[in-house]
Amino acid sequence: MKKIVTVFVFVALFASTCKFTLEQFEFFTDSVPEEARIVEVEFSSYTEVVEFFEKIGYELSSKTVPAVILKRLPQDMAQIRDVEMKKELFVKMMLPIILMVNEEIAQERERIISLPSNSQELEPYLKKYRAKTKQELLEKVDTIPVEVALAQAAIESAWGSSRFAIEANNIFGEWTFSPGNGIVPRERPDGEIYELCRFPDLLSSVRSYAYNLNVSPFYKEFRAIRAGKINKPIEAGLLYYSERREKYIQEIAIIISKNQFAQLREHKPLPLHLALITSSKIVQ
Repeated sequence: MKKIVTVFVFVALFASTCKFTLEQFEFFTDSVPEEARIVEVEFSSYTEVVEFFEKIGYELSSKTVPAVILKRLPQDMAQIRDVEMKKELFVKMMLPIILMVNEEIAQERERIISLPSNSQELEPYLKKYRAKTKQELLEKVDTIPVEVALAQAAIESAWGSSRFAIEANNIFGEWTFSPGNGIVPRERPDGEIYELCRFPDLLSSVRSYAYNLNVSPFYKEFRAIRAGKINKPIEAGLLYYSERREKYIQEIAIIISKNQFAQLREHKPLPLHLALITSSKIVQ
């Protein structure tokens, strides 16, 4: 019996935005044809995303997650009136990206573990993660708990409907202090110069968020909890992520519990299985 392979996509291949109809997706049961091009999925409406996920059989009840990377959120996320539907769709869109970033981090960690403490090959990692020793490096280079990433993404982006999430692919509310490089919040106090970061795609936003938690001194306790050095709930290490402090931590815990995000910890992406679109069927 042949197994249907579903995987998916990146779009650095085209300068202009491409649109696709579901009929253009082909599912391969054996090998990937040479003429297939890998692109990143992008849809203008949430209804198209819903239809696509149904087409590939993407259900959160399964322990496997199709590696579907959306470039950006659909523009009409705020128009979804069914709250539960909106939450589920948001999780389905974000989970594969979070899993992908965690896999990238896990691969870095494995490489670091394999190297001797005095290896020159550690230098790029030490510089990247602002660490002085291999031990410190390993405390920093580790995956972000899926349930925490999903809860913070939901809070900071209003379940994918905030202005910054839609216009700037900024899912985690990250700031920049370089004027002109981001989006100015409407409620920014006079005299302040901070802006909300603008990212080229959702993947970049998740990568930046993970790197921030793994490097910033504000999240040293988060990393210590993750490493088992401190016996506290992992979200307790995010005290300085928001000016709301303890209330923010409480909200993370509530969202994780209410939405049963902990059940998604063991979900795995389908490795190297992509839903492909052939170049001849791309509509510019």
